[in-house]
Amino acid sequence: MAGLSGAARGQAFLEDTHLIDVRFGSTLSQTVHQYTNGGYELSDGTYVDFEHWYSSKWRDLSFTVMTEVNQNFGLFWGLSTGERGPKYEIRPALKIGLLLQKRLSPQSVVSFSAITLIGGNLTEKPCVADYGQIGGIQAVNCRLAASTLPPKDTLNYMFDKSYPNRTQLRINYRWAF
Repeated sequence: MAGLSGAARGQAFLEDTHLIDVRFGSTLSQTVHQYTNGGYELSDGTYVDFEHWYSSKWRDLSFTVMTEVNQNFGLFWGLSTGERGPKYEIRPALKIGLLLQKRLSPQSVVSFSAITLIGGNLTEKPCVADYGQIGGIQAVNCRLAASTLPPKDTLNYMFDKSYPNRTQLRINYRWAF
């Protein structure tokens, strides 16, 4: 590609880049959105609905592409947009990886891929609750404010998660018959 003009290099890059995956929502989105049906009643009878706190107008959108460097080597790359609601945030993420393959015969190929995700953590914001004469005003996990746990202890259960399977290693053998 060294002898090609900028436009020709760009064209070659686009021809060698392939969309592998597009997802709307993620496992972390599902973790948060399972709480949209919850809620509790305050001491004055007012109902607190979790739907507002744990829902979002935008779900985490991610895409992954692979750029072929040559017939035996490729690079994976991608992004996720993240997601945010009043009481939580899923940070944007960057996906990077590589693919190595070796043709063993006209019918068989062995490949190795490694992909990792950087960023994308889920965190939760606390609420401030008034427990009146028994506890006063305290920071509390919004989802557990009406539980039997002491308010301070509920903070130990705040979302602070990263994507499961953050790094994936795969070996694949394919034989066509």
